[in-house]
Amino acid sequence: MTVFVETEQFNQMISYQPFVETKQEKRKVKYTLLDSIKESIGDKWDRLKEGTRQTFDMVCFFSTELGFFYASDEYLAKRNKISDRTVQYRLKELVDLGQVIKVHRRAKRCNGRGKPIYLFVNHPYFKYWVNLLGLTINCDTNCDTENPKIDWESKSEDSKNISTYVLPKKQESNIYIGNNKIVEYVVNRVNDSINKGTRIKYLSSYIDKIITKLEWQSLYAENNRQIAAKKKKHEELLANVEDILEINRPKKVPFYNWLEN
Repeated sequence: MTVFVETEQFNQMISYQPFVETKQEKRKVKYTLLDSIKESIGDKWDRLKEGTRQTFDMVCFFSTELGFFYASDEYLAKRNKISDRTVQYRLKELVDLGQVIKVHRRAKRCNGRGKPIYLFVNHPYFKYWVNLLGLTINCDTNCDTENPKIDWESKSEDSKNISTYVLPKKQESNIYIGNNKIVEYVVNRVNDSINKGTRIKYLSSYIDKIITKLEWQSLYAENNRQIAAKKKKHEELLANVEDILEINRPKKVPFYNWLEN
């Protein structure tokens, strides 16, 4: 089953605050992702062509900030001097090895599969894309042994090692309300919708959808706030420079026509 990334979701993904910013941090994340690929491939890594190893290195670098990449097969093949078919085969290998998850942007013209996006499972931001896209993660008791713990310092203390994934599934409608007024309010709204004949069958999935939407709206608003603050600061600096230039600019000498007197 194909997982589609809507335009609004993709815009939220690319506008998310980067996990790393400095060159040193990017290098550390890149080599962590690359080492995970090397470990999964095993001894076969040394027998790969140089262009193939460079391709793996490049996609890891592209994914350092946000945990995913969407470079085309043609671009990767041209940059690393290998065939498009080789790129397609190697990216499929990463999917089969559980290193990345492949999703697709929704094509605007035919409303079908567009360009693919590859999500790195071992990146700390993977859990955000899971929530945003509605992926259901299956983490059994083998999680701790299948994926070695990665030291991401303080930025990912709450991140989880994820072994496998499954596509979105229906969730059960049973839920304990208790004294939670927010959940109780949602329950009442859902019951009203059911009485009116609308199709709402799974209460838990409905709540998860609302919470995820509100979370991303908050993140999107915070990102816009930061952009506006940077823009305001830039305008203030520009105004100060203009004031300095205006002070130091020599005054114009008035023109006097002596021939008229």
